[in-house]
Amino acid sequence: MASDRLPERRAQARLADFFQMPQVPRILANFGDLRPKVVGCARVADIFQEVDEDVRRDKAMVLWRKYGIYVIIICVAIVVGTAGRVGWREYKAAQRSEESGRYVAAAGLLKKGDTAAAINSFQSLAADANTGYGVIAKFQAATARIDTADKAGAVTEFDLIAADDDIDDIFRGLAKLQAVMLLINDGETQELTRRIGELTGQGAPWRYSGLEMQAVLKHRDGDMAGARAAFKALSEDAGAPEGMRNRATQMLAALGGEG
Repeated sequence: MASDRLPERRAQARLADFFQMPQVPRILANFGDLRPKVVGCARVADIFQEVDEDVRRDKAMVLWRKYGIYVIIICVAIVVGTAGRVGWREYKAAQRSEESGRYVAAAGLLKKGDTAAAINSFQSLAADANTGYGVIAKFQAATARIDTADKAGAVTEFDLIAADDDIDDIFRGLAKLQAVMLLINDGETQELTRRIGELTGQGAPWRYSGLEMQAVLKHRDGDMAGARAAFKALSEDAGAPEGMRNRATQMLAALGGEG
């Protein structure tokens, strides 16, 4: 390209100007004179320095014309990305603060005994929330129904949590466990067996709590041998929480030892 040869042509022009200077022939003619040689060499060095600066400047201009737009795009992207992250953090912080205030207000209603209004507030927050307060509000709405002796309503609320695929498995499992605990005294054996089976799968987050409820159900239904075997297995399971193993050991002793 013509622009690529521009630095070379300028360098040639600079050298041509140098050799046309009147002192150059004298320097060459009187090569034995040290002073002219020094002056001439210094002049040559200045010219080459100027040529080098021109070449670098011209190369920089060529590079800028070729890649400048990309540099601008990258800079803009960095600025926009940084602004976006900061704005998102501020938005989430404001959102958490607003939802926290709503949760505290609903909890205040529950504390004052206005359970119906508290349940409505928790349900409203659960429907609108985009933070962890939404899940907590769902559990609080279900628990508040227990205070009003609405056990069926509470079980329904826990079942809705358990069926929500957008909620983490550990909270869904907790909702299933809460429903079982509400039904364990008078729920149908077949229904409870189904519900407990969902808790006791290998690797399930509430597996050991489910095994404990399984032993309790056997005891409730008069299956003493089955209850003793279940409590014994739980008491000897090193993976079970220590407190749960201790309870199983106490229940085993109360039921007359090994089955």
